[in-house]
Amino acid sequence: MHTTEGETHRFIHHGDFSGNVEIVSKERDKTVAVVPFADLKRFVARWVRSERLDQLENMTDDELLLLGSES
Repeated sequence: MHTTEGETHRFIHHGDFSGNVEIVSKERDKTVAVVPFADLKRFVARWVRSERLDQLENMTDDELLLLGSES
């Protein structure tokens, strides 16, 4: 198992991010939830999607057309 430290919680998970993630409150040193990683991935992906759409919508025409080119 691996541990990833956040500011207020720690996340205990498999190295390949399969299965469940145990979320532990640092303040109480107590498990507050056990969540399937797939659910967390979906939640964070929704945020990333929203941020990227916002960036795309605010690009100039030139920035959008040159996106991904090596110019």
